[in-house]
Amino acid sequence: MKKRLIGLILMVVVIALPSYSEAPPPAYKEALQRQLNNKFNENDIISFVYQIYGMYDRHVPVERFLPFLASKNLDMRFPETTLRSQGDFKRWYAGIGKAIASNTHTLETVKVSVLGGGRYLADIVGVWQAESKKGEYIVFKFRQRWSLVDGPGKQPLIQVYLVEAAN
Repeated sequence: MKKRLIGLILMVVVIALPSYSEAPPPAYKEALQRQLNNKFNENDIISFVYQIYGMYDRHVPVERFLPFLASKNLDMRFPETTLRSQGDFKRWYAGIGKAIASNTHTLETVKVSVLGGGRYLADIVGVWQAESKKGEYIVFKFRQRWSLVDGPGKQPLIQVYLVEAAN
C-alpha cells in the first residue's frame, strides 16, 4: 500500500511540474539564439583558448599552430614584437624555443563575447612563468585580447592577438 501511495504521489508531481514551470528567461533565449546563429558558442571559444595555451606549454611543433592563425590580416602584438603573417609567427616561435627551456600559462579569467557574423572576442588574464635556457626564472602577468573569426574547419582562427602587462 505504501509503495502505491508513493508511486501515485510521484506520478502527480511529474505530471503537475510542467504546468508550474516558468517560461525561459530572456538571457537564456538570447544565449540559445547566439548558439544557433553562430558556428561557435562561448564554451567552444573558451575551450579553444585553453587548447592554444596547452600547446604553448608543451612547446608543440610550430606547424600545429598554423591552422589556427588567419592567413590574411593577422595582427599579433607581443611586448617585444608585432607579427603580421604565419611566417613571422614561425620565426617568433623558433626564437622562443631557443630562449625558453620550459614554461606554463595559468589563466585567471577568460571572458568571451560572440559578436555574430562569424566574429568572437576573448579577453584573457593570466600568468606566464618560464625558465630560460640560461636558468633565469621569468614571471609575467598578462592580459590578452583575441579577435577570432570562423575557420573553415572545426576551430576558429586567431585574427588579432594583443598582449600587454596586466595590473
